[in-house]
Amino acid sequence: MAETEYFESEDYQNFLLSSQRREICPPELIFENFKISEVENLVDFGCGKGFYLQDFRRILRKESWIWPCECQHDLIDFILKRKIDESIHNLTPFYMDRSDHPLLPEWIPTPDLIFTSLCLSTFPNPGLAMDGLIRSMNPGGRLIIVDWNKHEYNFGPRINDKVSQDKMVFLAEDYKLKVIKQVRIKELFYAIEVVASADFVYGFYDLKEEEADGGIWDKS
Repeated sequence: MAETEYFESEDYQNFLLSSQRREICPPELIFENFKISEVENLVDFGCGKGFYLQDFRRILRKESWIWPCECQHDLIDFILKRKIDESIHNLTPFYMDRSDHPLLPEWIPTPDLIFTSLCLSTFPNPGLAMDGLIRSMNPGGRLIIVDWNKHEYNFGPRINDKVSQDKMVFLAEDYKLKVIKQVRIKELFYAIEVVASADFVYGFYDLKEEEADGGIWDKS
């Protein structure tokens, strides 16, 4: 029987919605540095149980729309229950199959911001995942990434499964993306904002060509 990934466990998902997480990664430190108040369509990619929903609702305009995205059906059900229980009218969760090169479905409005927290480090190649998310937006679309720094902690991923801030920046630039801001969130986390660089080419993407070119990298 295959071993369950740490991010699929119920204990980890409950931790992600806990006050403990809020203490070690305060959302206010993120949103003081990355302004989202003018966003019209925000995708919360890898939303989990919706840790940031309260913050999105507090900051975004009432007419803005929140699109939580998950690859686990039970988490989509949880978000739907919250939508009803908390009367969140401007929220539509959606399911996506797991993919190394995620491209958002065409039926949702093109987002002007994709927010992803503690998610990209779970991908085999976070750079390739960033590429897919940037391609899911129009030129100028913003990608905000929050993830674990490479420090020991008594919960969550093993240190070897974490992707350092420097490595995440390197991978973004390797895929012709531009990091326009990066900050450290206390000791255990970091946040970076990524957009397409002038050299980034939108359009058809040949994943097989990328794999042939060598898509294996080491987390460090």
